[in-house]
Amino acid sequence: MSRQTAPSRELILANHDFPGEYMIKAFGPNDAGFKAAVVRCATGVLSEARVAATERTTRSGHRCCVTLNLSVDTVDEVEAVYAEIHTLEALTLIF
Repeated sequence: MSRQTAPSRELILANHDFPGEYMIKAFGPNDAGFKAAVVRCATGVLSEARVAATERTTRSGHRCCVTLNLSVDTVDEVEAVYAEIHTLEALTLIF
């Protein structure tokens, strides 16, 4: 069995209505490549129109958080975005 890449399906369904908005925060190095890769992961599953991204850098400037606000129709889409982001080698934390 592969490692879990998203919160449990039951937890997502218990806390979110579908269709609706879903937020994912991905942390990694503060570089343009990481930021673009996180957004690419989401837009590879959803259309660009359904993904809004913002970023925030740590005080030290070494790390950043990319926040994705996703317009999703199903829990399957949420799980697919999590799975794509988990393929990023530079990912340090996601929730």
